[in-house]
Amino acid sequence: MRLSVFPIAVLLCTASMAAAQTADSNHSGETPQPNDDIARIVGYAMTRGGASAFLETLTDTIGGRITGSPQSRATAELILKALKEAGLENAYFEEYELTSTWQHGSAMGEVIQPVRHALMIGSYGWVPGTPGPIEVPVADFGAPGENHIPQAEQVRGAAVIVDLRSNGISSTYAGTRITIARQLAQAGAAAMFIVSDKPDRMVYTSAFGFYPRGPLPIISIASEDAALLRRLLARGPVKLRLDVQNSFGKGPGRERNVVVDIEGADPSEMVILCAHFDSWDAAQGANDNGSGVATVLEAARVFKALKIRPKHTIRFVFFSGEEQLANGSRAYVEQHKGELDRIRAVFNTDAGAQAPLGFQLNGRQDLEAATRKLLKPLAALDANRVYLDADFDSDHESFMVVGVPAYSMRVEPGDYDVRHHTIVDTFERIDPRMLGIQTAVMAVAAYSFANAEQAPGRRLSPTEVRELLKRTGLEPLYELEYPNAKPE
Repeated sequence: MRLSVFPIAVLLCTASMAAAQTADSNHSGETPQPNDDIARIVGYAMTRGGASAFLETLTDTIGGRITGSPQSRATAELILKALKEAGLENAYFEEYELTSTWQHGSAMGEVIQPVRHALMIGSYGWVPGTPGPIEVPVADFGAPGENHIPQAEQVRGAAVIVDLRSNGISSTYAGTRITIARQLAQAGAAAMFIVSDKPDRMVYTSAFGFYPRGPLPIISIASEDAALLRRLLARGPVKLRLDVQNSFGKGPGRERNVVVDIEGADPSEMVILCAHFDSWDAAQGANDNGSGVATVLEAARVFKALKIRPKHTIRFVFFSGEEQLANGSRAYVEQHKGELDRIRAVFNTDAGAQAPLGFQLNGRQDLEAATRKLLKPLAALDANRVYLDADFDSDHESFMVVGVPAYSMRVEPGDYDVRHHTIVDTFERIDPRMLGIQTAVMAVAAYSFANAEQAPGRRLSPTEVRELLKRTGLEPLYELEYPNAKPE
């Protein structure tokens, strides 16, 4: 019988981590960290299979989890149940209010003139549906430009094709998308068709910029289908039948985060590990972000199983509402604003189950030296790299804008962008080995920062936050997302 390569690799890895840390400590003259704890954390995380088992249960029994839906509520209950069954009895819910709730209905589109042809379309989130089946002409707006503004005589009553494939600058892209949507609605357009950048006729969904209510039906149309419409338009008028059955709830809604602590010997400070559990419902939300939830949850269970008590508290937070406007993490920051100064670091994971590379500092150059030192235990996993990039792509933004040191796990990109918010974000596409490695990386990072003699840096003042946002190019996106607020 052939020996399994994976367990041997784990043993070699954990041994090399312990040896490297001991050598580093001896040469630096510092007190060595408890290397046995780190080696045990890595071994447990990479061999128990707990993250993969939880993810399978989440995706196959609940599936897609739109914020405010019964599936989202069931997910919060599943997370709480799993934590309590692991002996983490202090796990609890924190509720907050949603400005609006939204139900995702069916979306049907077909060309009815000059030919009959079914279209592959899907609705964006938190946008209205059509007033029943409608028949409308097609207009082609093309790509937005500085002086290219929708004219009422060209788009009134039409389904308007817009080229809005992301240009890699999230603040510019998000701002342009919502601006064009509002202009089209004001000009009387019936619907906005955003050309999908996904392959193989896949469509896309998102609510970023549209929550709490988009200005008109906003539809993702397969790239191939948009090309067909344009070929037909080149020959003459084109008419569609559309039926998009989205609906909004009456009044505000309620949502919940899940919180649990591994209390430290000195609970005056804490490190937070977090991930969001909401997802879209085209598939199972396995990669975005069931994988992140599974690794953070398993990290908490590993600490409990090993009876490891860090010097400072490690808090594990599972957010809802990230896909709309980081609602869960925003609510958490507001509910815990009295303890923000106590947070040493926030580690967020929301990039999918690919090989971890290290952590993004989100522009905090002042944290770089201390972070490189504290991530040394991850060198044997090749996950100790430090990146100074900054973005608002997930829940770390809620902490970043209030000055708390906020880190994002960086991973090999793989095919994340292809699967992101599509019908192929399913469990069988997840590599369980990556879940184990990511669990180890998140747990070791938390342990290292919680046990350090000093925090990696301090909380920034509002003035310093504003300077950070300007320097990283995120100020326009901040203005879009926080129109009535200033950094606090």
